[in-house]
Amino acid sequence: MGRPEKPLAQDAGPATAFARELRRLRAAAGSPSYRELAKRALFSASVLSDAAAGYRLPTLQVALAFAEACGGDRMTWERLWREAARCAGEETGPGPKAAHQAQESRLRAAAVRALLPAPAQLPMEPRPLAGRARQLSESRLLTVPGDGPAPPLLIHGQAGGGKSALALRLARELAADLPDGQLYVSLDPAADGRKDAAGIAGGLLQSLGIAPEHIPNDPAQRVGLYRSVLHERRLLVVLDGVLQERQVRELLVAAPHSRIVVTARSRLLGLDGVRRLALPVLDRDESMELLAGIVGEDRLACAPRAGLLLAEACGDLPLALVLAGRWLAARPEALLGEAVAELVAGDGLFDRLRVGDESLTERYEASYRRLTPWARLVLRQFAAAKTAPSVNTVAHRSATALARSLERPAEPVEDLLETLVDSGLLERTDVPGQYGLPPLVRQFALSRADPTASGPDCAQHAGRDRSAVPAP
Repeated sequence: MGRPEKPLAQDAGPATAFARELRRLRAAAGSPSYRELAKRALFSASVLSDAAAGYRLPTLQVALAFAEACGGDRMTWERLWREAARCAGEETGPGPKAAHQAQESRLRAAAVRALLPAPAQLPMEPRPLAGRARQLSESRLLTVPGDGPAPPLLIHGQAGGGKSALALRLARELAADLPDGQLYVSLDPAADGRKDAAGIAGGLLQSLGIAPEHIPNDPAQRVGLYRSVLHERRLLVVLDGVLQERQVRELLVAAPHSRIVVTARSRLLGLDGVRRLALPVLDRDESMELLAGIVGEDRLACAPRAGLLLAEACGDLPLALVLAGRWLAARPEALLGEAVAELVAGDGLFDRLRVGDESLTERYEASYRRLTPWARLVLRQFAAAKTAPSVNTVAHRSATALARSLERPAEPVEDLLETLVDSGLLERTDVPGQYGLPPLVRQFALSRADPTASGPDCAQHAGRDRSAVPAP
């Protein structure tokens, strides 16, 4: 049953006359209930009912929302309101008084939350989160406010390292204290990674129930409205798979109540005011835990050496272990030891890490395409170098040694190695100046065409980037 009509004020002058016109407009629109009007106007039914009661003149914002919800012309009703305000001796400026404006902004926000469901956009976790207890605990601490609001958290690491899985697990924990909703945006290249900050902000505002006509066309104003909403509400925002700083720089705020979690292969060193968490590969026990969750604990317990062999061959990379585990799980009749031996035979493991539409090759290829020819050359030289792998099968080499083999100065080579780290294809070690090449990245790099080969694309890039590694 709809809200009953309040009796019209006996005689409050221009306010009563204006309310009488609002009632006529509502009647001409078929007398919709105030609950129906609230859905269109995005003000609560009680606020709209008060506007048509005539005890005081409603604010221009409420009057226009009421009129438009009933099909009235905005310009006509703005003129009528200003005439009534002038007769009543009230302000005729562009908006209500500051106190009324703040109050009605809160009423409008409350009405939107009451009429629309809070966004719950977090996707299902892509794969089991094995281990990661230390990183999860550390990420919780990094999202706790200090003296002021909590800054955004950036989780970064190599391709296939499980950044999204950790971010989503953390997000589900944080969501319990953020009742206004969870917003999620995938910026992975396969999910249109070309989105800019203004476009992302517009999509997020619509997800929060803000009508498109109320979202500014001006990019700066749209981003400003997004920041204002984060400041007023208790929201969780996850920006997954960020490629470049400029995609999200304007979207990152240290809001008093909201939380922002970002994932990227790159460290995004151009961003200020964020807390960073580097995500390494799994340790060997965590790798075994992940495999057990996919192929079955009993099956893995019967052939633990096979599991250890597979974890070593995969470099303890979560995505590689998941894809290999699914390949094995699809062959339940095979003995695990024999199946793993077939899987890792020769250099065939990398090509077999493809299940359905998920492939490690595509992850690496997306990063590789963004590299300059010089960066590709450095990666290939690293992969082809005769270096003894460490205990975890990662090949280690110093920037100085690699520069010597390329007959180039060490400084620009080190800059390119840092670029490879930010691409998710290389990792830094605890030894200054030393870098590690995961085994699967090595197989991938050696399978690519020689970046020094002639061709129009290579010549174009090489001409542009030749100064990156100058000749001695």
